[in-house]
Amino acid sequence: MPTPRTLEAVSAASISTSKRKNAPKDDEDDSASDSGSDVSMINVDFDFYNFNPDVDQIAVKRLLRQTLSHDDELIDVHPLAELILSEGIRLSAGSSIKTDGEESDPWGLVGVIDINGHRNHPAFAPFLEYLLNTLPKISPLRLLLDPSTSPAHASKPALIFSLRMLNLPLPLIPHLYRILLNELKENPNSDCKFTDYIIWGRGYRLEGSEEGMGLDLNDSNSKKSKKKSSGNSVLPLTSGTFAYHPEEEFIDNLATHVHTYPFKTAPKRDEDAFGVEQFGRLVLISNDKLVKAIESMQAACQ
Repeated sequence: MPTPRTLEAVSAASISTSKRKNAPKDDEDDSASDSGSDVSMINVDFDFYNFNPDVDQIAVKRLLRQTLSHDDELIDVHPLAELILSEGIRLSAGSSIKTDGEESDPWGLVGVIDINGHRNHPAFAPFLEYLLNTLPKISPLRLLLDPSTSPAHASKPALIFSLRMLNLPLPLIPHLYRILLNELKENPNSDCKFTDYIIWGRGYRLEGSEEGMGLDLNDSNSKKSKKKSSGNSVLPLTSGTFAYHPEEEFIDNLATHVHTYPFKTAPKRDEDAFGVEQFGRLVLISNDKLVKAIESMQAACQ
């Protein structure tokens, strides 16, 4: 198998991390006039690589389990990871991000699977069934995922796997998507000419109370929304839902449809529970709109 090449080095990906060193004990008296600490800069270079199944598989399985969250035992991620990587090689599309050379584990990746071409693939069919079971009977996503309806549909859909560590710098992400779409566009293979994309991910919901979550909502909007209460009753927070990856906001803004679903095996929450509740997400977007979303995403990162 040919050695994967570095696709591109992105200047925005070279980041600096500040570390604060504790001041020596003898210097404590000087801390009033000085910070008493030195700041050292650590440059981290991120490189883009083609998929390498021999190296990337373990990290891809770990990232798949992370996205599946509570449902990680419902899907065998080993064959699914193999399929994502092999599809990247077959279509010559998709890339990973690494910081320590080709043989290191990827911090993130964006890959794609042709839905129509892999409905019955043993590695993909269980995952496809898992997604279908989260959909209502009438949904734009069902038209593309359900084999009983899709043959009559003119679209050629693909499922995008955007998997990454949560602390991966945001300026890297538009380049991952841009590289993927450019590779698909430049590939003469008709298998690469997708009309629509379904992006799978997860989100979270904040629920609870000001007191329970240790928050103090004193802004004018929250004051206006407060209802008169007696005694020591606690004002509930306004529930909010968010994607785990901030770049997905740009995609959601142009998406045809956004579907969220509860994880099947998530533990039941008590009525008085507070904190973060996770859920799954499926976002349907056309090829043209995804191009525009990536442009907006990249402009915001500059």
